[in-house]
Amino acid sequence: MFRPTHGLALLTLLAVPVLPSRAQSGPAAINAYFTGKQVVLKIDMPGSQKGVDLRFNKATPMDWKEYSSRVKQFGAAVRKGDTARVTNIVVKKDMIEFQLDGGGFGTFGDDTTTTVAAKAVEKSDYEKQLEQQISDTTDEDKKRSLQRDLDRERARRARENAANQRAAQVASQLKAQQVAEKRMQGGSRFNLRWSGSIPADQLTPEAVMQLLAEYIDFSGLQAGASAPSGNGAAGSAPTAVQNNAVAGASGGGDAGSPTAQLKRGMKIEEVSSLLGQGRQLSESTSTDGLKTQVFEYLPGDRQVQVTYVDGLVVRFSISSR
Repeated sequence: MFRPTHGLALLTLLAVPVLPSRAQSGPAAINAYFTGKQVVLKIDMPGSQKGVDLRFNKATPMDWKEYSSRVKQFGAAVRKGDTARVTNIVVKKDMIEFQLDGGGFGTFGDDTTTTVAAKAVEKSDYEKQLEQQISDTTDEDKKRSLQRDLDRERARRARENAANQRAAQVASQLKAQQVAEKRMQGGSRFNLRWSGSIPADQLTPEAVMQLLAEYIDFSGLQAGASAPSGNGAAGSAPTAVQNNAVAGASGGGDAGSPTAQLKRGMKIEEVSSLLGQGRQLSESTSTDGLKTQVFEYLPGDRQVQVTYVDGLVVRFSISSR
């Protein structure tokens, strides 16, 4: 007896996982398939636009020494196990950039400098006049008097230069902390590299997933997911807000709470007025005379640790207790 097989055929089709078609190839197809979707990382990703290089002209694509050096130098912007969003795919002649959560800090327009130069104090008109008068006079008593005045004026300028130098050193530490924070928020990328040009059979979503399978989990690939990305991924809820200029808005408390008002660059007296009397945990002085202090504060149900350099906040962390 003839029996219809349409139902069996439909069940068979439903059981087959949906994969990108091999017919979908080229930069546009890769971009369309991945951009906006979320993936889970199997390795830590360095907080830099340099990202992770994978060279497919070599037997082992990953240079683990280079990778370790970048993670050590830039920190991890996306951690192993974190969910990250694919924000862009850039296909070049011999490389595919697989960008995550922004592609990494350090691209065009990002300020990566961490040094603030001290402004030199120029000679005042008074100092120049004294020098000229000393040069012009032949009266030894008057010359000695003028020299004393000149020495005082030069000492004043030297004190101002020293103060500017210390202020620049503190500003440099603040700037370095800002850059470090931006690196943690800027995402990262994989650079898939070939010699000459990209093989045609590698320009498909399926091929890209196979090349990255050791480093990215694509099993939950989905568009429009609402899970948080980067180092705030689902399943890794942070217990502290580390070194964040907007700590109050992301775990430090309500907008009006004392911890929400804590900012880098505040004076130690301002923090004490805000959070109460703190407990000093450590103190050290660098070879160039900068004093670093670490204090702990316990406002309400929060634990706040603040690092000061010459009495100014350069970093802090806030956690529940």
